[in-house]
Amino acid sequence: MMKNTFKLSLVCASIFALSACGSDDTDTTYLEEQIQTLEQQNAKLEKEKAAVQEESDKYRDENAELVASNNQLQDKAVGYISNFQDQCAEAGVSFDYENPNPDNPYVNNGNTPEMMVASSSLVGVFGAPEIPVDHNVGKDCTTCHSDGHDQGMACDSCHNHASTDPDPEPDPDPSVPGEPGKPTHPADGNWDGLTGASGPNTFYYNADGASFVNAEFLESRLGKMNTFYEWKESADGVSDIKQACGLPNREHITHKFPTDGKSYKLAEYSNFKGAATFITQREENGESIASAATFGPGMHKGEDGEYYVTLSIGKNNTCVNLVNNNAGEIHYYEFDTRSSVKKGSPDMGARNAGARIQVSTDYHETVLKGPDWSTPVYGADGQPFAPADVDWNTVGACSLTLKVETIYPLG
Repeated sequence: MMKNTFKLSLVCASIFALSACGSDDTDTTYLEEQIQTLEQQNAKLEKEKAAVQEESDKYRDENAELVASNNQLQDKAVGYISNFQDQCAEAGVSFDYENPNPDNPYVNNGNTPEMMVASSSLVGVFGAPEIPVDHNVGKDCTTCHSDGHDQGMACDSCHNHASTDPDPEPDPDPSVPGEPGKPTHPADGNWDGLTGASGPNTFYYNADGASFVNAEFLESRLGKMNTFYEWKESADGVSDIKQACGLPNREHITHKFPTDGKSYKLAEYSNFKGAATFITQREENGESIASAATFGPGMHKGEDGEYYVTLSIGKNNTCVNLVNNNAGEIHYYEFDTRSSVKKGSPDMGARNAGARIQVSTDYHETVLKGPDWSTPVYGADGQPFAPADVDWNTVGACSLTLKVETIYPLG
């Protein structure tokens, strides 16, 4: 009964304005006013809803534009990443590159110092390097740039200014021991015709700084190595860039970390600073035949004050010729393929450097060993031997000591 009454009430309410549920004397004015008020309120709400929707659409479009612009900037920022330091700055880890070979400023895994900037100055998500010294200080970005730069922002609000270039190194002082250009063998630098294709005051004359004619300086080069680092695939390595940025010796590499998902470790390796080519002669059928071979010898100053070159090699033409002839020549050469400067020390930025060294065999210190490379056969315990007495069939290796006789410029 209650449900039926409720239904009837709803029907009456819907047709009340016409029939008043059968009552002719019922006043509907109040209800009509209520309906009109509700309709007005509803219309107002519809307008407010439309305004809110329009504003929401506007914000959505603006957000889409900002996202697109940010993606463009991020893509452009990624394009600036050219080395490992940039990668780490992008990941939030900033540090400076440090050359693992401080005595060779121009040897640093493929990037010259002027290409490497202080990574500690990298800022923001871009990981951008310092701007040049002559960049317009305080100027709006838009005065020079039209794409991808903050509108109305000063250059130095996004960049740190690079420091001025350091003063160039002074020319070597010939009066200071150990300077590459100070002659020692002979001390007066009178090499006469030894320079071959290059006479005094010409192409490779020592005054150009292209030759290491100082024994003390050569001692610091022969047999010494440059250290390098490379990314090497390894099961016990890391695949995440942020982990790579925390590895030991991270500061000694500029090559970008591979982002192929594989694991890599930072591997160390070393190479000799320069190449030492030994030139010797042998006689065959009455003819003199030149022999050339490249080794990694060392150099030291003996107790007698003289300088000596030492190396251990197998029995070969170089060993036999040096023992039999008591003489040979070493061409020591350092070469930097990245330098456009032709002459001078690599420390000074040139690509050609080195010296030619004439040596004699020290039979008191040279030891010829058996096929096991350890048992002395000739020259044991500092006892000299005569080349004519050597039975080369019993020799398998040579521990050579060569006295430095003459050091003269490259030619």
